[in-house]
Amino acid sequence: MQFFGNIFEYYTWQGVLLMTLLVILFFVQFYYYVVSYRRIHRFRLMHRNDKFCENPYVSVIVAVRGEDEYFLGQQLHKLLSQSYNVYEVVVVYIGRDVDYYAELQRIRDQRSNMKLTKMSGNGRIYITTKQAYNVGIKSAQYDNLLFITPGAIPATDEWVEYMSYAFERGTIVAGAVAPRFEVDNLSTYLMRMAEFHYSRNHTAMSVNDKIYVAPRSNFGFTRELYEATRGFNHLNMDIGENDLYIQSITSRKRSAVMLSPKSLVYEDRPSTWGEWLDVVRYNRSTTPYYPSFIGTFARWEAGSRMLFFVVTLAIMILLPFELKMAALAAAIARYIFVLLSTRRSADKFGETNILLKYWIYDLTGPVIDFIIGLKQSNNSPKAWI
Repeated sequence: MQFFGNIFEYYTWQGVLLMTLLVILFFVQFYYYVVSYRRIHRFRLMHRNDKFCENPYVSVIVAVRGEDEYFLGQQLHKLLSQSYNVYEVVVVYIGRDVDYYAELQRIRDQRSNMKLTKMSGNGRIYITTKQAYNVGIKSAQYDNLLFITPGAIPATDEWVEYMSYAFERGTIVAGAVAPRFEVDNLSTYLMRMAEFHYSRNHTAMSVNDKIYVAPRSNFGFTRELYEATRGFNHLNMDIGENDLYIQSITSRKRSAVMLSPKSLVYEDRPSTWGEWLDVVRYNRSTTPYYPSFIGTFARWEAGSRMLFFVVTLAIMILLPFELKMAALAAAIARYIFVLLSTRRSADKFGETNILLKYWIYDLTGPVIDFIIGLKQSNNSPKAWI
C-alpha cells in the first residue's frame, strides 16, 4: 500500500489516471489493428475445401440511368470482354433517349453474351434501382447474380472469374471496391483513406462468414436465395440492396468474400470535397437502419484513436519526464503496428503507396468521419411512390 501511496503522491492521481487511460486505449487500438484487421490480410477464400458448385455460370447485372457515355464508351466494353467462359451481361436501361438505346441495341446485336431491357417510366413515378434489378434478375439466364453500378469498372479482365470462385463457396458474395480520382493530391488522398478505412471496418466482420455491408459495385447472391426471401426489402428506398437486404439474409445462408487485386472494381469519385462528401453520404444513408453493433465497431476504433492522441498530448504537457517518454514510446509502438497492419490490408483493397502520408489520415480520420456524419446527403435516397 505504501508503494502505491508513493506513486499517487509523486505523480498525483491525475497523472496515474492519464497513464491508466493511455494503457487501456493502447490495447483497444492493438485489438483493432493487430487482432481484428489481421483477419483481412490472413483471409484466403481459396483455402476453403468445401464447395457448392464448380465453375458457376454468372449473370452480371447493371442498371444504367440516363445517357451515361462513360458506361457506353468504356465500362460496357470491359464488362463484355471478361475472360470467364460462361457469363452474360444484363443491361437495364432506365431512360427515354432513342439514340442511346439504339446504340445499346447495336452492341447487344454484336455480342452474344449481352442482354438488354428498357424501363422508361412516365415522368411522375421514379424507377428505383431495386425495380431495375428486379427486371434484370428476371431477364438473367443464369442463377448466380453479380451486380455492378455505372461508373465502376473491373480492374482486370478476370473479375468475373474471380468472383465466380466466391459463388463456388457462398450464396452471398462480396468483393472490394477502390475509389478512383481524376487528380492525385492531399485532399483526394484523405478521401481515399477515409473510404479505405470504412471498407476495412466492415470487411473485418465480413470475413467471419457473415457479410453485413457489401460494396454497391461488387456484390452478388444466388437466384435461389433471392426468390426464397421474396426479393429486396425497404422498397421505398433507392438504395439498400447491398447492405439492408444482405443484412436481412446473411444469417440464413453462407457468405463468401473475394479479396484479390484481380477481383477489384474501381469506382469513379469526384475530386472536390463537397461533391465527394455528398456521394459518400448518399452511399451511407442507410446506416441508421443498421444493427447497432455494426456502427459501434467503427465508432470504438475512431473514438479510441482520438482519445489516445488527446491523452498522449496531455501527458506530454503535464506529467514528469519519465512518463512523457513512456507515452511517446507507446505512441511510436502504436503507429508501427498501425502501419504494418495498414500496409497488409491495403494490398487487398488495391491501395498502393499510402504509407508515407498515412500519419496525416491517422490524425485526421476521426474528424473526417465526424464531418461525414454531420448531415444527411443533399441527394437523399428517392422514394418510390
